Amino acid sequence: MGLPLLKGSLLCLVWWWLEEGIVGEQDESSDSYYIWTHKRFDLGYNSEQIVDVNLTSEARQKLELGAKVKFTYEVNWKKSTVRFEDRFDKYLDPNFFQHRIHWFSIFNSFMMVIFLVGLVTMILMRTLRKDYARYSKDEEMDDMERDLGDEYGWKQVHGDVFRAPSHPLAFSALIGSGCQMLTVTFLVIVLAIVGELYTE
Repeated sequence: MGLPLLKGSLLCLVWWWLEEGIVGEQDESSDSYYIWTHKRFDLGYNSEQIVDVNLTSEARQKLELGAKVKFTYEVNWKKSTVRFEDRFDKYLDPNFFQHRIHWFSIFNSFMMVIFLVGLVTMILMRTLRKDYARYSKDEEMDDMERDLGDEYGWKQVHGDVFRAPSHPLAFSALIGSGCQMLTVTFLVIVLAIVGELYTE
């Protein structure tokens, strides 16, 4: 092992120890506090790359007022046959992600979507039925009464299709970004369902 790699690795491990390591514990029976004063790092390396790190806390010491605490650590280097590209395989098991599909959650979401679509369809059909009844009643009027009457329902927006937006450049940019986001989201969902994304 090279000296720069050793120094850099130890610096990273000491920083990790200070940030994420187990500091101590409380004894419920005696209401005493204990601190771990010795840390053992077991490092697995393959060639010039670290592929495995294990941290063990040892030497429990009781905390007392005015006591001096001596902290120590040791580093054990172990040659490993694990490749650097496969170092996370023991944490991300592909079999777990491929075979444990939560069918109940998928079925629940599917039924909720069907329920919401049915609810919106029912509301829309009731609204359109009322509008068609009004329009059929309007056909019995003469032209003079029809011109004086106000338009209502979905006929109020029939002219909006031909009306230019107030900011066409921003509108076109938002439409283009929305189409791209919709396409990317759809592709990511399809790839995640097929199983070719991230886990491999």
